Amino acid sequence: MKSSGRIWLVLLAFISLASFKKQTADEWVYEQEKKGIKVFTKKGKWGHLRDSKATMQVSSPPEQMLATLTDFNNYSAWFPRCSKSRMIARLNENEVIVHLHFNAPWPVKDRDCVIRITTVKDKSTGVITLFETSEPKYIREEDDVVRIQQIQSVWKLTPKSGGTEVLNEYSSNPCGSIPDWMTNTQSVETPIATFENLKEKSIATNK
Repeated sequence: MKSSGRIWLVLLAFISLASFKKQTADEWVYEQEKKGIKVFTKKGKWGHLRDSKATMQVSSPPEQMLATLTDFNNYSAWFPRCSKSRMIARLNENEVIVHLHFNAPWPVKDRDCVIRITTVKDKSTGVITLFETSEPKYIREEDDVVRIQQIQSVWKLTPKSGGTEVLNEYSSNPCGSIPDWMTNTQSVETPIATFENLKEKSIATNK
């Protein structure tokens, strides 16, 4: 009985350890802070590109930040490597379909994506949330451009004293052949660059 009891305790410990590892695998890991921009990553939903989360605070109000995020034809002004963007359909007052084209460094092929963006405003808290999901079949694929099939992103704009807390969580599968070094750096460098551009745009607008 004592021997079987010890075996049972060992099994319980093993199961608990396995469960703990599974839980922590989905937790955000702090990566870097630059100019008040904090970036976290975790294991990606698809492929080997890590998911990213970035946060910062700006002096602009949420509605002003929303205006930038919903200026769909001018994403190239702040979104890294985005060379072209356009709204291709307005489904209703709060939902649109947008097409983005990204330049990629040689020898990687350019990417594009089609995303559905839904805007939700909480009148009681003032929080504005944008939900983005991929719609890869909405329009025909372009020649020599790899269509990103899977994207899931959330922008959250929370009113704070003196401005807005901006948060973005992003997951994607870039598809096709991409060097490991590029996917590993993209999860941190891209959100840093994106938020730096948004912050500069916010400062310029407030002048």
